[in-house]
Amino acid sequence: MKRWCFLIGLAVLVLPALSAATVSFLVVETGLPAETAVPNASRLWENGMLDAFFEAGHIVSNAPILRIAGKNFPELNAEMKEAREGGADFLVVAFLSYREGVPEKPLATLRLFNVSNGSLLYETSFRDEAAQNSEEEFLAIKNNAKKLVPELRRKR
Repeated sequence: MKRWCFLIGLAVLVLPALSAATVSFLVVETGLPAETAVPNASRLWENGMLDAFFEAGHIVSNAPILRIAGKNFPELNAEMKEAREGGADFLVVAFLSYREGVPEKPLATLRLFNVSNGSLLYETSFRDEAAQNSEEEFLAIKNNAKKLVPELRRKR
């Protein structure tokens, strides 16, 4: 009897780990001057995405928040290579486009990439104008990030 309990317990612990993907996250800010501090919204996006995927049972990691001057993102190949070398299966990039001089409520474009071949698997955009405080904004971000989880499962 103890043996069966042990085997069932082992299966409960091991099987979810076998289906877990390793997901790396990167937040990219655009539209802000270089000297501007990292806005709270960028940190909320980073934490919301990490939470959503971690709670879905995936292994998560993140790169430092990156700020670029324009819409071009030449660093994507380097970030993809770093994610691949780190053992990630997928890379989620949140492009946060801030309105000039307004370091809050950016337009967020979420892109899900397959790290092994660099292909774009899914893309969606989101701006939460309704959130009244950081807690509401965080929950909205997390819920939006959760929309990527089924896409990731479909692409495995």
